[in-house]
Amino acid sequence: MVDSGDGITNVVPIYEGYVLGSSIRKIPVAGRDVTEFIKQMLKDRREPVPPEDLTEAATRIKENHCYISKDIVKEFQSYDRDAAASFKTMSGFHRRTREPWQCAIGYERFLGPEVFFQPEIFANFTTPLAEVVDSAIIASPIDCRR
Repeated sequence: MVDSGDGITNVVPIYEGYVLGSSIRKIPVAGRDVTEFIKQMLKDRREPVPPEDLTEAATRIKENHCYISKDIVKEFQSYDRDAAASFKTMSGFHRRTREPWQCAIGYERFLGPEVFFQPEIFANFTTPLAEVVDSAIIASPIDCRR
């Protein structure tokens, strides 16, 4: 089982309903990292999201629009080929002034979750989730691995 919260991701091997406690693995990459990465992408693209609303906007993007891509190169190509169909628009109101704002949501939809699969690109933690899951399986007793 993979449980990713706000600050940590746990990989918990379960065999026939029992947790294999000695094989639990943890990584310091979680939802907060995805949110921070999306925030940074919005800042880098100079989207007109007020600074006070940036964290909330990034969280909304993460929770409502992000998805996992099987092939990032193909995903980039599809976005570049038909940007109008790929990009979405998100709107909100400035927290203090109540003025409306809009921003385009594009590459962050599939790049945000890549923090788990290619963390060396985005964070200082370098072990991908797939390797951590494999490590948890290898650490399990041999008769439970299958």
